[in-house]
Amino acid sequence: MKNLTVTLPEETFARLRMAAAREGKSMSKFVGALLDRQIGPHEARADAAALERFLAGPLWNLTDENGNAPTRDQIYDR
Repeated sequence: MKNLTVTLPEETFARLRMAAAREGKSMSKFVGALLDRQIGPHEARADAAALERFLAGPLWNLTDENGNAPTRDQIYDR
């Protein structure tokens, strides 16, 4: 977890304090939640998008000409 110092106009600071208090959060947690909603966790979105692309792709047919799936020994070259 990293710390960040932010300089705000006094009016904005006061509104931030009141908004955080209404939600029962510290100002730090409130701002963190705002940022998560605004920019989101990039890696999670990228991972989810990659998984969706993979799952949307064509299925791999692993069966032989008789419709049989490979045995475990065949998969692991035993």
